[in-house]
Amino acid sequence: MPGSAHDANVLRQSDLFQRSHLLPKGVKNIEGQDTRLLIVGDPAYPLLDWLLKGYINSAHLTPEQESFNAYLSSLRVGVENTFGILKSRWRVLLKRSDFHFTFTPTVIATCCALHNFCQTEKDNANSRWLEEACDLNAIYPQPNHSVNMECNATGSNARIALTNYMSTHFPLRTGHFH
Repeated sequence: MPGSAHDANVLRQSDLFQRSHLLPKGVKNIEGQDTRLLIVGDPAYPLLDWLLKGYINSAHLTPEQESFNAYLSSLRVGVENTFGILKSRWRVLLKRSDFHFTFTPTVIATCCALHNFCQTEKDNANSRWLEEACDLNAIYPQPNHSVNMECNATGSNARIALTNYMSTHFPLRTGHFH
């Protein structure tokens, strides 16, 4: 989809969304709730039975919910850093495509495979490239408007179970890390 499309709209029209029923169904019982494997998403995405996101920030969050959000946010930072490295190394991901958009998944998969090869060979990304990629991200930000996508009850139950589990097994945390 075009770069100006909101993340949630891109997700809704993606193969991942259409084929989410094919995702692995590994189940673990957490705080009495059978919870399957989940993909972690940022606040732009809906809460689904296979897609986990944090609680919407408000003054009414419990300390456990705030802690859950802090842990989830710190988890996402590693993913975002990896995407930054990927975009800094493969500049084709930073600019407007000169090829038909249907070829984009092949380009991304190729860049990921080449990135993994470089990582295996200990060929690190140049720090100057990372700075340039960050500068370009600031110049061309992704859209920030909200999209109405309802939350799924199963996803909500899984998030509550994970919040309860984390609050009894991990120290409470505050703050966001992105």
